[in-house]
Amino acid sequence: MKRLLTLLFASFTVLFGKDDIYLGMGPYFQTQPYKDADPVVLASPVIFFDNSLFYIRWTRLGMYFAGEKNGDDAWGLSLTAQPQILGYYETAPFSQIVARDSTPILQGMPSRESGWEGGVAAAIEHRDFFAELLILNDILGQSNGLKIRLEAGRSFTVGRWYFVPSLLAVWLSQPFADYYYGVSNDDADPALGRTAYRSDAALNIAVQTYIKYSLTDHWHLLANLRADRLADTIYRSPLVGTQHMVSGMVSVMYSFNLFGAGKAVLNPPDGK
Repeated sequence: MKRLLTLLFASFTVLFGKDDIYLGMGPYFQTQPYKDADPVVLASPVIFFDNSLFYIRWTRLGMYFAGEKNGDDAWGLSLTAQPQILGYYETAPFSQIVARDSTPILQGMPSRESGWEGGVAAAIEHRDFFAELLILNDILGQSNGLKIRLEAGRSFTVGRWYFVPSLLAVWLSQPFADYYYGVSNDDADPALGRTAYRSDAALNIAVQTYIKYSLTDHWHLLANLRADRLADTIYRSPLVGTQHMVSGMVSVMYSFNLFGAGKAVLNPPDGK
C-alpha cells in the first residue's frame, strides 16, 4: 500500500488546512421528536485530529487499520466509536445548558438514556467527493440495537469559506427503534394517549452541511446544520409528535501543528 492510513473523510475534510489539530467548544442543539419535548442543548467540545493512525472528528473517535491513497483516490477502514445523543430521562445530562421541562406523554416511563455506539467505518474518496459507511452497535447494552449509516457528499471552497454538504441514510434495527420509540404493555397509559406500540426497523434520511470560515491561519469558525426525516414506523409511535429532527452546532476553534508541516495530513496543495 502506497500511503497506508493517511485518509481524511466526511466531517474532517471541513478542516482542510496546514494544521493538524483543531480545538474548540460551542453549543450543540438537537430537537426531539417526542410530543411537546424541549430540545437538547449541550456544551460540546469540538476536536478534530488525525495523525494517520488515530483520529477524532468532533466527538467521534477512531483508529485506522487499513487504507491506501493513490493520486486523487483513497480508501480506508477504521474502528470507531461515538456518543448516541437521543432519549428521554428525568435528570439533565452533565453538559446540559438549558433545563428541559418534563414531557407529559413520557410521564411515568423508564428513562431512555443517551449512550455510546461503536463499530467499523469504511470510507472512499475521489478528489472532492467522499462516501462513508458506518456499522455501529450499542456498546453499553441499553438498546442492544444496530445502526448502519451511509453518507455521501463533497467539499468545495469559496474564498475563505469551506463547505461540506452531504446526504445520509440511517438504518436502525428493530431493537434500536423500539427502545427509543416503542411502548410496552406495562408502560401503556390510554389516559395519556400512550397506547402500546412496537416499532419496526427504520430507515431515516438526512441532509447536513459543515461550514468553516477561517478568521486567521489559526482561528476559525465552524458550524454544522443537519435535518432528519424519520421513518413512518417511528412517526406512528404514540410518543412521537413530528417526523423531523433538526440539530446543529457553532464553535470557535484554534488550530496548531503538532507533528510538523512534513507530517500534517491536512497540508493542502501549493497555492490553495
